[in-house]
Amino acid sequence: MQDFQAGDVIAEEYQIVTMLAQGSFGKVYLGKSQTKNMNVAIKVEKTEVSYFNSLIREIEILKLLEGVPCIPRVIWSGSEKGMRIMIQNLLGKDLIHYQKKLKKFSYECVCNIAYQMIGILEQIHNKNIIHRDLKPENIVGASQQDKIYLIDFGIAKNLESNKKTKENISFIGTTRYASLAAHLGKEQNKKDDLESLGYIIIYFLNGSLPWTNVGKDDKERIEKIGLLKKDMSPEELCENLPNPILKYMKYVKGLSAKTKPYYSQLKELFTVAKVDPNMPFDWNQRAKSNHKMNSNKTIKTSKSAKVFSKSKSQFRKTQNNNSQESSQILIQQHQTPLKKQYKTFVQPESQDKSCNHSSDDGQQQNSLSDEKKSKESVKVGYSISYEPSKFSRYSQHNKSPIQQQQKEKARVSTLDANLQDLFVMPLQSEQQLQEFENQDLAIKYNQLFYKSILYNYKNPIQDFKTIGYNFLN
Repeated sequence: MQDFQAGDVIAEEYQIVTMLAQGSFGKVYLGKSQTKNMNVAIKVEKTEVSYFNSLIREIEILKLLEGVPCIPRVIWSGSEKGMRIMIQNLLGKDLIHYQKKLKKFSYECVCNIAYQMIGILEQIHNKNIIHRDLKPENIVGASQQDKIYLIDFGIAKNLESNKKTKENISFIGTTRYASLAAHLGKEQNKKDDLESLGYIIIYFLNGSLPWTNVGKDDKERIEKIGLLKKDMSPEELCENLPNPILKYMKYVKGLSAKTKPYYSQLKELFTVAKVDPNMPFDWNQRAKSNHKMNSNKTIKTSKSAKVFSKSKSQFRKTQNNNSQESSQILIQQHQTPLKKQYKTFVQPESQDKSCNHSSDDGQQQNSLSDEKKSKESVKVGYSISYEPSKFSRYSQHNKSPIQQQQKEKARVSTLDANLQDLFVMPLQSEQQLQEFENQDLAIKYNQLFYKSILYNYKNPIQDFKTIGYNFLN
């Protein structure tokens, strides 16, 4: 059998995406319509088993069941590359997939599976069709749908067209879930589908069956499992299971080949109260919780992103406003320089001199006046009010030696007022000056901005001006 590859197109319409499953009769591929937004299941029959006409029989059965709910619909059938192909609508994943994902089904979920499967079997039995291969792999459902579907009618039988009974028939079905009649080589009927469903229910509740340990490679596997099914009573089979399961198996085992089952009574055994009709299965609830969790994560992520972007924009806005305000303050203060006055009093040995300096818009005025000859303390006064700050004190005590030297030179040159009248300051006066300078001569942020008082001489507060500008930058 020449395998199809991903990308191959069948019937000039359906492109193969990937392989979904394979069995003894063929392979099933996931396909996609090129003109319609629709996924499909593409079933390809093996050439080695084509003489069974399994795919042809399935197409005929599905045409008879056309219109029955929860049954696949044939979209296209034909041949490609010498192989028979049937294309159906894609209905979901099988129950084995969900069981492996959830580890175990709840009792309510198993009851809902049994309830819907009895309804499906009732509808196909009313059409005189029996499935003969019920197993979890042939029951499918979508994660967000409240219905399950029965698929794979490859070995189904139309009771109307085959009324003759035969004996010693070869085994038909899947060993684990097949009815006792299949093991005994007898013709199967409607009750055999119900018996297979009972084994499926027990398997979902217990996680295994009494004959699960019989090896697949055992040549007598079919006979051994058949003997276990024959010898085991319903009570042993349903040990430790709820009473409705035992009632179901007793009823099904007691049916004859010609007795019509009471499907409504069987469905009542699995009616569960307080079940959401929109979420009858465990995988529905799991899908809903996952969807809710993902939506919550998305909401939290979007909220966090919004808060972050908002905070970021506010931060940028604040920074821009602060920078604009600072720029405006600097421009205004640069355009309107503050008027500064200071007096320096020095008492030399011969006479005392007073040097008054004032500056306004670059104009300089110098005046000398005699003061009292008594010793006066040397002090510096400013016309601008100031407020002490930690920064000024920190800068006072952390100056480098070079800055200290520059400061001493600037003080001497400024106190002298004339370069020709240099003198040595008395020790007491210098100590007093140092004391006053070490006091809270502070420069507060955005309050003091300096210009050079004397353009020809160094300013005694030039050092403070430099520190202030560095702090602003």
